Amino acid sequence: MKQSNKAALFSGLGFPGLGQLLVQKRTVRGLVFMLPALAAFSWLMYGLWKATSVLMDEALSGVLAPDPIAITQRLTKASIVPGASIAGWILLACWIASIADALLVRDKP
Repeated sequence: MKQSNKAALFSGLGFPGLGQLLVQKRTVRGLVFMLPALAAFSWLMYGLWKATSVLMDEALSGVLAPDPIAITQRLTKASIVPGASIAGWILLACWIASIADALLVRDKP
């Protein structure tokens, strides 16, 4: 298997920039994709944690009924962390760019 294909698989199935770091040994290129993706992923996980804790508090206090439809409606209404949509787009862009970069880099003979 070509090195570029291996790098694209690591970046696509693992984490953005992982193929550049592990397979192609291009540390700076890998970090260019990995750091913004890690920041965006962390922001999304923080928002998920915050929304989950708010919903759990409401469910335990009795304000939120233990009905899956009510919980889903409440979750869609609650935008706990601003910029979650932007963080998702940044993560997606880093992922796609990392795969494209891994495929376009020429293999060393």
